[in-house]
Amino acid sequence: MVKGSNDTDQQLVEPVFIHITKRLRQIAHAINKHSKYLQEKYHITVPQIICLREIYEHGPISFSALTKIVALNNSTVTGIVDRLERQGLVQRTRTSADRRQIHIVITEKGVEFLQNTPPPVSDRLIDGLKQYSDEEINRIIWAIDQVALLLDGEQQR
Repeated sequence: MVKGSNDTDQQLVEPVFIHITKRLRQIAHAINKHSKYLQEKYHITVPQIICLREIYEHGPISFSALTKIVALNNSTVTGIVDRLERQGLVQRTRTSADRRQIHIVITEKGVEFLQNTPPPVSDRLIDGLKQYSDEEINRIIWAIDQVALLLDGEQQR
């Protein structure tokens, strides 16, 4: 990427930003499309599956820990947990050490549901990524993480 502040440099850089924006929108569209498919067929959204998987992976987990892991705000995670709880997939429990502290645990029904639900990303993405080496996948992850950090910093301004 060309760095600088003069007009010529700006003209060279603008197409890069437009290209990145187009690709980010394409990715968001594909994720939304898959999420709609999951909602229609399994009555669950991608963020709900991600939360359910993290609850399964980390055992009893606090709301604040889950919020950090899934990179969503508290009210969003609370709404997701409410819906998962209504479906009988998770339940809230109090820890014995501090009765004020509430943890979320996955139920047997939740484990069964995860075993029978497709992943939160499309098979096409999974199959496509299998064609890359571990090093290439790590570079992709690094680049996506960098963009996410840039965008997250934008929200904090």
